[in-house]
Amino acid sequence: MDAKQVVARAYELFGNGEMEAWTETIDDNVVFTLPGDKHPFSGVYKGKHAMLDLFAKIPGAWDNFHVEPEFMISEGNKVFVKCRAKADGMDTIFGHYFEINDEGKTVVFTAHDDTLSSYNAMK
Repeated sequence: MDAKQVVARAYELFGNGEMEAWTETIDDNVVFTLPGDKHPFSGVYKGKHAMLDLFAKIPGAWDNFHVEPEFMISEGNKVFVKCRAKADGMDTIFGHYFEINDEGKTVVFTAHDDTLSSYNAMK
């Protein structure tokens, strides 16, 4: 699979709730970044477990959270995805940047999300 296919598969697994399979698309040394300083999830998370611990908080933060890719741009091992993000009280745009390693796993994930809309929709 090329990088774009790897990312598309990860969104499919995440969207279907296949979390165990989704975690297999993430490298142990991944660096996940959500820029900002006022959103409670903002920060840099180093390592698969740190990222997964953060993602485990999503169901408690938003009801009916769902992210659906609208399009992807790929160059080599780099992929940018424009997403529609929805939850109760939220319908907004997220931008996600990925770098995929030679093993087909995400090593860099930077979420350029609408942090104000997502914050305002939090429970």
